[in-house]
Amino acid sequence: MYIEHRQYTFHPGKQPQWIDAFGSMGFPSSVRTLGAPSMGTFTVEVGTINRFVFLRGWDDIDTRDAGIAAREADPQWNDFKKAAAGCIMSQEVKFLKPTAFSPITSAKDFAFKRAIGGTGMVVDHRTYDFHPGKMPAWIKAYEELGLPVQKRLLGQLLMFGVTEIGPINQVVFMWLYEGFGDRDRRRSAMAADPQWQEFGKVVGGLGALKQQTVMALKPTAFSVVK
Repeated sequence: MYIEHRQYTFHPGKQPQWIDAFGSMGFPSSVRTLGAPSMGTFTVEVGTINRFVFLRGWDDIDTRDAGIAAREADPQWNDFKKAAAGCIMSQEVKFLKPTAFSPITSAKDFAFKRAIGGTGMVVDHRTYDFHPGKMPAWIKAYEELGLPVQKRLLGQLLMFGVTEIGPINQVVFMWLYEGFGDRDRRRSAMAADPQWQEFGKVVGGLGALKQQTVMALKPTAFSVVK
């Protein structure tokens, strides 16, 4: 499986225009023609603002070309492109491979079930970059020591993937919370947990991490994850 991870950054003031056009025309056209499920559409609340992040899953990546060709021929998609013209400043696309412990491992079987309480949602979107050759040992320690603590204390893990095409030696993962207060309380409890502190000592000794980037996202009105 591939998770297609896209980030679009807009000229200031243009994001509402693009999102309105995508929600009413581009998203329905994509759902109808691509043959791959959307796995969430979000805007950046904290981080690089004027940015839209979305995920799409592919079990058979060969179907992507055919789906994109079908979408380009779709009148509704072309109406969307006209309505959204001039909004985007930059775009980034990555293909991720989900790890064995990622909740999302199959596009066909994907069906979002909200496990957190409340009605709001903040998405903690994390990108970790590693020194070459160091990532496998960090992921192994995370799966064995860190992840059990987080499953016990944090919100809901949406996905965990390794960049296959794009910046390599990189993982991208997303946790869901009811809000910023819920996130802070849960992460404070994690920081005080002895098992998490032991994980920190183990991975600290690896010297694996080069850079960590965190964004806080909010789901759009048409997101399947919300």
